Amino acid sequence: MSFTELGLQQTLATRLLNLGYISPSPAHNKTIPAILSGDSLLVCSPLGAGFTESAFLSIISLSATQSRSGQAYVILSASKEHKHITEQRLKLLVGEEIEIDISTDLEGSLLPKPQACIWVSTAKEFHDHLRNTPTIRELSCTLLLTETDEIIARGSKPDLLALGQYLSKQCQVIICTSRVTKSINSISSSLQHNPKRYKLNTNIEEPASIAQQAWPVPENMKAQLLLKLSSKLHNAKVIVMVRNDQTAARLARRMRTRRIRAAALISIGKLDILARFESGDIKILMLPQSTNNSRSLEDITHVIYYHLPDNPSDYLDVLNKAPNSVHMSLISPSEEEQLIEIEDILKRPILRNILIDFDYRKQVSNSTDESKSRKKKKQSKRKKKPETKTVWDPDIPRTWGDRNTRRPSPEKIPLEEWSPSPLSSIWLEDNIDRTTNPMPGEKPSRRRRKKYSRNRNENKSSRSKK
Repeated sequence: MSFTELGLQQTLATRLLNLGYISPSPAHNKTIPAILSGDSLLVCSPLGAGFTESAFLSIISLSATQSRSGQAYVILSASKEHKHITEQRLKLLVGEEIEIDISTDLEGSLLPKPQACIWVSTAKEFHDHLRNTPTIRELSCTLLLTETDEIIARGSKPDLLALGQYLSKQCQVIICTSRVTKSINSISSSLQHNPKRYKLNTNIEEPASIAQQAWPVPENMKAQLLLKLSSKLHNAKVIVMVRNDQTAARLARRMRTRRIRAAALISIGKLDILARFESGDIKILMLPQSTNNSRSLEDITHVIYYHLPDNPSDYLDVLNKAPNSVHMSLISPSEEEQLIEIEDILKRPILRNILIDFDYRKQVSNSTDESKSRKKKKQSKRKKKPETKTVWDPDIPRTWGDRNTRRPSPEKIPLEEWSPSPLSSIWLEDNIDRTTNPMPGEKPSRRRRKKYSRNRNENKSSRSKK
């Protein structure tokens, strides 16, 4: 089935082919027809499976074909930073071929403009806008909540619950979340009317149905991003795929310094580490690519590729072993070609993610430079002893130990009055070199006395043997 057969606009379907969407994924086949028909959905799936992307594509197609129908299209994100990332993703999908205005400013009216428009906002901003606009009552719109569990975690649950008094019963509400909790159910009952529920069902024969994410990052900042991501994975069982044993041991040590329970599966203590990982004592397991791991990975929640395998078939093997896991790849610019090869096999692009509270511009310095900078900081923190400078007084006599002492300068003799004094005896020609044998009557040195000392038989003895 093609994107056109699913009901998407022809220009949008052509745009998707140019972006690398060769065929619709299972998530596209499930949700796009339901959204286009006007149904409300409650989708439970992690990011990367394609359900949120299906909602984006459906809203773009609806806004382009029904720009004058009186319907408003609103997408709510978790924060202002998430809002701008959502705006960039929408602009990437739209391109220049489709005339749609994507706005993050709610100061204007939500009524449709002559040109199709999609509003991207946060729950608090949208609630404040509806509350401060008295003319808006029983609003009919298509509302999409992305990462609803993240919106709740940031304290916007009251704003979401308050939206129910402004929306009409015919309003189409789509809720995407990674897990269904009591808060999600209460928001669904407040905003939705008879929603259709969808949950991620993976199929080993279709690798595109498995949740997969790509995290672009410079090579020298991979370890920092891994630490940041692992600190956000709560109640998770994680495997990190690395290239060799040395990298595995180094990353495990670095994680343990941050109080993260991690270990490397290397030859030393391999059975003990596996037992601790299965019991839950170890949260993150570093697995070198050369390790032949025959155990099942069905209980693994996340698989992080610190290094992508050289062969795409190895990547697919891990997908088949852990179909219910979220597969996250840390991609450096040099690994972009390997990722494209994997995308060609999957017949769809992998979602690119950006971590909000992570500085991608920060450069990592070497350990030697860090130690030098630390030493300089310690030296600067130390209190310097105040130097006491004495003022020279000519009336007070000074000693040679004082550097401010006045040095005596001898009087200069005029050149015509100067005559050299006779040379000392050591410079005379008849002076005898003291290194030669002593003259008669002179005492030999102590060393010579030892050399020519006599033994008990009154014979001269010498330490040097001839």
